[in-house]
Amino acid sequence: MGLQDAFNQATKDWDAKKDSTNQSELIPAGTYQVMLDKVDHPVYKSGWDCLRFSMQVIKGKYASRKEQLRVSLATKTTKGKPMPDFVVSRNIRTISKIGAMVDLTMTPDLFPDNETDAYEKLVKAFEPYEGKTLEMTITVSPNKKDPDNPYRNYDFGPGIKVEEPKVEEKADMDSNETMDVDDDKLPF
Repeated sequence: MGLQDAFNQATKDWDAKKDSTNQSELIPAGTYQVMLDKVDHPVYKSGWDCLRFSMQVIKGKYASRKEQLRVSLATKTTKGKPMPDFVVSRNIRTISKIGAMVDLTMTPDLFPDNETDAYEKLVKAFEPYEGKTLEMTITVSPNKKDPDNPYRNYDFGPGIKVEEPKVEEKADMDSNETMDVDDDKLPF
C-alpha cells in the first residue's frame, strides 16, 4: 500500500479537528497466549496511581499487540470514602493470580499498608518474571454509566512453555577456523 492509499484509509470517517489520533481497536474478548512484558507504577496527572501490567500477545492473529491492565490498591475512593472490600479483594486476587501464573510466590509483605510502597515492592518483585508466558482471557460486561465503554474483565491461566534454544555443537569447525565465502554469495 502506498502512502496515498494509507492516507485515504487512515482519514476515512475521521475528522482531524474533532477525533483522537488514538483510535486503535482493543484486543477483542477471547483467550490469548501472552508474555508479561512489563510491570510498572505510573502516577497520572490526576494523582491516581496504580500497578500497570503490560501483556503482549505472542500467538495468533493479534500477535505483538499489547493489553494493559491497571490495578489499583486504593483503600479509599476519590471522595475519601472507604473502597468497597470486594473491589480491593478482587484487585489483590488479580495481582496474585498473575504472580502465580509466572511462578512468583506472593506473600503478605508485598502488600504493606502504604499503597505507594506496595506498588514499588510489587514492581521489584515482578521484574525477574518479565518475559514469562501466561494465558489471558478477556471478557466484556456492560457498563451502565458508559455503554460505549464496556468493562474489560481478565482471568489468567498457565502459559505455554517456551524452551530456550539449544546451542548445537559444531564438531566440524574449530573456533579459530575461518571459512572462505565467494563474493557472489554475499547478500550485499
